[in-house]
Amino acid sequence: MLRFLFLFPILLISLLVSGQTLSDDQRAALTERLMKYIPEGGPGGALGVVMGGEVVYAGYGGLADLDTETPIGPETHFNIASCAKQFTALSVLRLAREGKLKLTDDIRQYFPELYPEVREPITVNHLLTHTSGIRDMNSLWSLQGVTWWQQTLNNQDVLKLLRSQQELNFPPGSQHNYSNSNYVLLAELVARVSGQSFREYTTELFTDLGMTNTVFMDDHTMKLPNLARPYFSFDTWTTYEWLSDMVGDGALFSTLPDQLRWEATLMRGQSEGVAKELLATSQAAIFPEVTGYGYGLERGKYRGLPITYHEGSTGAWKASFIRFVDHDLTIVAMNNSGKFGTQRLVYDAADMLLEEAFTAPRFLQEPASVAEEIPVDDLLGTYRLPSGFYFRFASRDAKVFLERHERNPVEIELERGNVYHEIADPAFKQEFTRNERGELQVTAYYWSHAPYTLTRSEIDLTDYDFRAMNGSFQNEETGLAFSVQHQAEGKYQIHLGGEKLKGRLLGPDELLVQNYKLRAVRAADGSITELRLGDGNRIMNLRCVRVTK
Repeated sequence: MLRFLFLFPILLISLLVSGQTLSDDQRAALTERLMKYIPEGGPGGALGVVMGGEVVYAGYGGLADLDTETPIGPETHFNIASCAKQFTALSVLRLAREGKLKLTDDIRQYFPELYPEVREPITVNHLLTHTSGIRDMNSLWSLQGVTWWQQTLNNQDVLKLLRSQQELNFPPGSQHNYSNSNYVLLAELVARVSGQSFREYTTELFTDLGMTNTVFMDDHTMKLPNLARPYFSFDTWTTYEWLSDMVGDGALFSTLPDQLRWEATLMRGQSEGVAKELLATSQAAIFPEVTGYGYGLERGKYRGLPITYHEGSTGAWKASFIRFVDHDLTIVAMNNSGKFGTQRLVYDAADMLLEEAFTAPRFLQEPASVAEEIPVDDLLGTYRLPSGFYFRFASRDAKVFLERHERNPVEIELERGNVYHEIADPAFKQEFTRNERGELQVTAYYWSHAPYTLTRSEIDLTDYDFRAMNGSFQNEETGLAFSVQHQAEGKYQIHLGGEKLKGRLLGPDELLVQNYKLRAVRAADGSITELRLGDGNRIMNLRCVRVTK
């Protein structure tokens, strides 16, 4: 026990100063922001800051391995999840600069087995920017009852899955829709063009960048030293084994010093091993009319300042970075704890370091005033935005649950007056009010976004034929087969395999089943010939054809 007390809290701070630095108060404030998320004896994380092209802060707290009580430190490897996409993109850009491929190439030039029925070009640029329309492999597997992280799947399994897909979510280049399939395909593109495995090619790239403690894990049996084991907390800390062999979309294991070295390289715009023109291209914006997404980078604003950023989450591992390019400031965080998210940590740090530079206030995180309580039964129902995005509030076992796009239902509870919050994350608040027309509406508040308001959908089902949806439906691409049976007004039962699921009409010809929405397609005679399935995010317009009535 005495040894444990010496180990926790573990906080190592490295400070390299050149031109810009932090005050002692700022360093102490960054340390406080990191440590407030880390419970005694639990897993933790790392936080770093780059200013003016130099690392000015690196802090570590908590344990990498609870069994051995190994502290997190500079040598600790974290899975940085989707923050890896920038390096997959950089690999493709390097091959393009060498003339080995073109970003305007149709990917069927390299993958002739994919989407033979799609006539429009699906370009490398479409993959890079998530504008290809290709559906997310994890979402497709979920429809088939496959949980990707519970078994060993690799990039070839992704290709096999996509070969069975004949249609896209939308015409390439017309929309932006985040899909991990895009970046797995890019990893395989790198392998096919370079003649090396993706891990071999990127290991050479990381060596050229001086990032010798960074590797894409395409073999889960690899013994990676100083691994931050992932931990969830279900009354007690629980870890699990990493089984996936998929790479490109994530599965990049790296240390905080390596990631800070990368950020410093970008800020200086030069590297001994990588051309400065390539570095500059990797940060460029493309397709701004369709998306703010670039080469593995999100683009936007925070408190009035332009930023590039990305978030990553794989199980209990999370990672985030945010770049304030106009202020030569980057903040990076990574963790191995299911108890907190790195996104809030980096924004907390930004609020402190750039307080004088921000031109807009922080997002409003709760109502300015609280009104009288509205009875629970009056609040239940579906609330929507014009885009079709919805919240649905339902009561089960005397508890209130919120259902959202591609999210598991979460329990909410009354906080005060007309304000509720999520039990597991009280910062997420919902305020119920009535608009000038007397319609119920709900406003969502959270620290990471501006408040937004949805209006309750009052469905007019007069003369609607509820039984028109009855029947069996099938999607050949995924093997999905299910039947729909009307139960009572607006309520349905869906038979999927051995399961019986509940469905509810969102509106005429729109059926909500768990986190999926089924939209009816009618023939000229008015009969329903198919249902188009979407998950509100990464699957759209999956064609489920009627088999029987």
